Amino acid sequence: MIRRALGWVINRAVFNTIWRFGGERAMNSALGAAADVVPKTTQRSHRQIFNVTAPPTIYVRGSHCNVTIQHHADPKVILDVNLHRAFGVELVAEQDDAGIYIVAKRKAVVGKVTRADLTLTIPSDSHLALHLTPGEVTFTGIDGMIELPTNHIFTS
Repeated sequence: MIRRALGWVINRAVFNTIWRFGGERAMNSALGAAADVVPKTTQRSHRQIFNVTAPPTIYVRGSHCNVTIQHHADPKVILDVNLHRAFGVELVAEQDDAGIYIVAKRKAVVGKVTRADLTLTIPSDSHLALHLTPGEVTFTGIDGMIELPTNHIFTS
């Protein structure tokens, strides 16, 4: 019990010293150093295939992720995910009668060192609803016109 109490006091003193002399920058450096110690095997790839009827609706909600959209003629949606330092990301992908729901959420502290790359291969007649906070979207293989109401995309 004395050992636990002494360990707590030392850990608390180290935390207070780091916070006093460097604040958030020192804590982020410490997190980065800790992340470098974590083995690189924490990268994970995942593929999920959803059979759909035309026209499907795909909802994507992501935090700090890159989304690539491509199309094909098959009546299915293919989700390919690459998680870098996967321990910091929660990924959920489900389907019901209304559509397909994909959520990639970063965890509070360890999520700062993670990244999620999502690739969606969808039928051409799909409806997309993307909510990224923040994120990047790339469309590949475009042949035609795209209309996007930019007042809903870019915030000031």
